[in-house]
Amino acid sequence: MTLKSVRVELPTRPYTVHIGAGALARAGQIVPAPRADQSAAVIADETTGRLFGAELLAGLRGGGWEPGLQTVPPGEASKTLAMAGELCAALAEAGLDRGSAVFALGGGVVGDLAGFVAATYMRGIDFVTVPTTLLAQVDSSVGGKVGVDLPQAKNLVGAFHQPRAVLIDPRTLRSLPPRQLAAGLAEVVKHAAIADESLFELLGASAPSVLSGDSTLLADIVARNCEIKAAVVVGDPEERSGLRAVLNYGHTIGHAVERGAAAWGVLHGEAVALGMVGESRVAARRGLSASDVPTRVEALLEALHVPTGLADAALDLDLARRALRSDKKIVGGRLSLPVVPRVGCVELTDAVPVDELLSEIEALRN
Repeated sequence: MTLKSVRVELPTRPYTVHIGAGALARAGQIVPAPRADQSAAVIADETTGRLFGAELLAGLRGGGWEPGLQTVPPGEASKTLAMAGELCAALAEAGLDRGSAVFALGGGVVGDLAGFVAATYMRGIDFVTVPTTLLAQVDSSVGGKVGVDLPQAKNLVGAFHQPRAVLIDPRTLRSLPPRQLAAGLAEVVKHAAIADESLFELLGASAPSVLSGDSTLLADIVARNCEIKAAVVVGDPEERSGLRAVLNYGHTIGHAVERGAAAWGVLHGEAVALGMVGESRVAARRGLSASDVPTRVEALLEALHVPTGLADAALDLDLARRALRSDKKIVGGRLSLPVVPRVGCVELTDAVPVDELLSEIEALRN
C-alpha cells in the first residue's frame, strides 16, 4: 500500500504524517538514523510492545537505528513524573545521546509519556509518534502536546514538543476491541462536525464498513482527520491565539463526564461524544446553531455505536459539577465554548453560562 502523507507546516519545525499499511516495517526508511548504528528507544506499553514491538524494531534496524524497547504498564496510571524519571534513567543507561530518538508506540498515554521523556531528556531529543489506536491516530499524535499527570489533575506537567514525524499503520487498528474503535470514532465525528460536512456524510453512509475495520477506508479517514487537525495546529501551535480552542468541541461537558464517571470506566472518546450531544443541544436552544445539528450529531454517533447517554448510576454528579467549574477554559468567570452553527463549521462563544452546561450533564443520564 502506498503511504499517504500529510504535511504539518509549522514555521519552526515542520513534519510529515505518514499513513499506510506497512509503515511499521518501513519505519527506518521513513525516518532514517542520522548515522549508522545510532541508538534509539522504542517506548511502548506492555500490550503494544508485545503486539507490534518486534515489527517496529526490525523496521528501525533497516534504517540504521540500534533500537531498544522500554515498556510500561498499560493505562493512565503510568503517566507520572516517577515513570518519566525511570524512563529517562533507562535512556541514559542505554547510552542515548543528542542524536538519538524516542519512538512512541501505543495510544495517547504512551504518546504523552514518551513525548514528555523526549522533551526533557538532555533538554530535548527527537521524538517520533507511532500511534496504534484510532483516538491517537486522528487526534493526539498531531500537535506536539506532551505531558504527565499529577494527583491533582491530568496533564498538569508538560510541554510542547513537536514530533520529527508521525508513522500511522492502519493495520494496528485490527487489535482494538469494538468499544475502543468506536470511542476513537467520536474524535473523527468531532473533526467532521467542525470542519468537513462531506466527511460527516461519508461516515454515516459507510458506518458498517468503518466498524468492520476496512483498512483502506480507515486510512483515508485518518488522513483527512490529520489534515483537519494540522490546519488548526499550524494556526496556533502553542495555544496562544485561542484558535486551537475549536478542537475542544464536546470536551467541556466531556471532561466533566469523564471525571464524574471515572469509577465506571467511561472512555475519553465516549465522554467527548456525550459532550458533543450536550453542547449541541445547548447551542441549538440558544440559537447559536441550526436546529438540526443535535439530531445529526446524535444520529451519526449512534450509527457508529458510540453511546449518547449514560445510565443514572454511572455518573457522580457532584464530581462532574466540580470538574466543570474548574475547567481551564474558564477565564475571569467566562467560558470560551466551541459551537457548531451548522455541520462543517465552528465558532467560539462566551454566551453560554456554565450553569446551563451543568443542567445538560444531568439530561445526559438515561
